Amino acid sequence: MATVISFAMQKGGAGKTTTVKNTMVELAKLNKKVLGIDIDAQGSLTIGCTNAIALSKAKSATMSDIFLNGAKLSDIIIPIEENIDIAPALISLANVDLSLASQIAREHFLRRALTEVKDDYDFILIDCPPSLSLLTVNALTASDFVVYVVQLEYFAFEGLIQLEKTVAQVQGINENLKVLGIIETMSDRTNHTSDISDSLTNYNSLGKIDRATDVRDAIMNKQAISQYIPGHKVANQYEQFAKNMIAAVELAKEVNI
Repeated sequence: MATVISFAMQKGGAGKTTTVKNTMVELAKLNKKVLGIDIDAQGSLTIGCTNAIALSKAKSATMSDIFLNGAKLSDIIIPIEENIDIAPALISLANVDLSLASQIAREHFLRRALTEVKDDYDFILIDCPPSLSLLTVNALTASDFVVYVVQLEYFAFEGLIQLEKTVAQVQGINENLKVLGIIETMSDRTNHTSDISDSLTNYNSLGKIDRATDVRDAIMNKQAISQYIPGHKVANQYEQFAKNMIAAVELAKEVNI
């Protein structure tokens, strides 16, 4: 049965989508079957994995249909490459929060939808929106773990504090939800980012990713950095992050046995 992990941070531009994309590829290289779920109305993960023509030809339903129209995940999942599938999102997802607000058990839509496909994957990675919305709450309610994606800049702390409060509230609904750790993104090895990194020592760091324009170029070409420039320093960092993440999951499960 799949381990479900949400990648979250309230602040936009922290590198959530880039992290999910690259982690999916690194897990697939380790022979793990992975489903990426895009619940950001911007559809950045979807755009980074597919092109518009392929998406329109594949399946017309998207994640908004899961929340609004009772669609099944199997109706919308698109195979991307070996060992990697995606549940896509489009701008119509922006309407979901308002619609969910009046629904009974509105926090559990995604959790119920996942039951159909959890046995088909080793990992399900959820790319959360950069807001503490009902979509984010749905993701956390459906997850075994959450990874905080922390951009190494001062303003990231406010988003981290707010996200921690939301996670604590969701743990009242999903008592199995655990914080797996953080991934530090966009490190430039300056004193400023080093100081910020030093202040995060209370969190379990699963990896640190350097700032590199090649990573953005890779996403624009719908590739992970390890596919775009094999052997790139950041590719090695994402590979190590994926391995650290697996080890942390295994350790957490052993502790609960």
